[in-house]
Amino acid sequence: MDGVLNINKPANMTSHDVVAQLRRLLNEKKVGHTGTLDPDATGVLPLCFGKATKIIQFLHDNEKEYEGTITLGIATDTLDASGEILEISDSTHVKLDEVKSLFKSFVGEMDQIPPMVSAIKVQGKRLYKMARQGITVNREPRKIHIYELELIDFYKEKEPRVDPSQLFTRIDFRVRCSRGTYVRALASDIGKTLGCDGHLSRLTRTKSGIFELKDSIKLEEVQTAPQDAIQSMRSIDDVLSFLPGIVITSPAERRFLNGVPVNRSEVESYEGEFQVDDLIRVHDEAGVLLGIGKATGVNNSAALLNPRAVICKAVKVLK
Repeated sequence: MDGVLNINKPANMTSHDVVAQLRRLLNEKKVGHTGTLDPDATGVLPLCFGKATKIIQFLHDNEKEYEGTITLGIATDTLDASGEILEISDSTHVKLDEVKSLFKSFVGEMDQIPPMVSAIKVQGKRLYKMARQGITVNREPRKIHIYELELIDFYKEKEPRVDPSQLFTRIDFRVRCSRGTYVRALASDIGKTLGCDGHLSRLTRTKSGIFELKDSIKLEEVQTAPQDAIQSMRSIDDVLSFLPGIVITSPAERRFLNGVPVNRSEVESYEGEFQVDDLIRVHDEAGVLLGIGKATGVNNSAALLNPRAVICKAVKVLK
């Protein structure tokens, strides 16, 4: 069983929990996900099965999109709704125009400090394990990019976990961001900038690279009809279709599978444009995906004048 299944992860489960269930339901030992979702979060969680686990590293760098809610006036130790409340403050003074203006300032490249409750390792230890022991350590900021930050709704609502008579400002939003962005940290930073703290009270990943929520499968659907889920898997070649490709000759096939670079004279055809160091798909003459290569040259007419020049080197053999 080789392919990728786009699962709509339910709340109150870790990404590892979902992997473990699918491993059992579909009777496949090799299963991995392409990007962790927090237990509270729902939405797109692509799972790779069989040989598709070899391409996880090539799917990690894709952009992500999320929709969520920030509750202002309540700070938690995990920066989301699952954490212990640390502080409560008045957030009703926050105005819609303030939020609109602030959102614009958060678009672009920035440094983000990862939350303590995360799987990042510092000095060989997971941060969340330190957090459980009450230990807080300095974390190096990471470069992230917020491509879009859209305000969807702005309203005031009561919070069941605190004084039922108190109103808190909530912000529904959509964000498109780079890999490695902690939306929890983004929510907390927005709250701090507005002067009242805040936490991420809801989060749904709506897109991860080519995978979208509208095309996802609910976990209960797999539980009910596992064979139908297998039929809906996307092939390795399909999920890598965002990469350009080449078709190589039969004599070059075996050499590529053994790690030998491919020359221009061994290329039958090209699909898409690529530059030096770009990743490319490599197919045999029958259209079967052999693996992923790294381009050592460009595919333009001037470059084709030297047929002996190397066009790509093998990075990952998949056949």
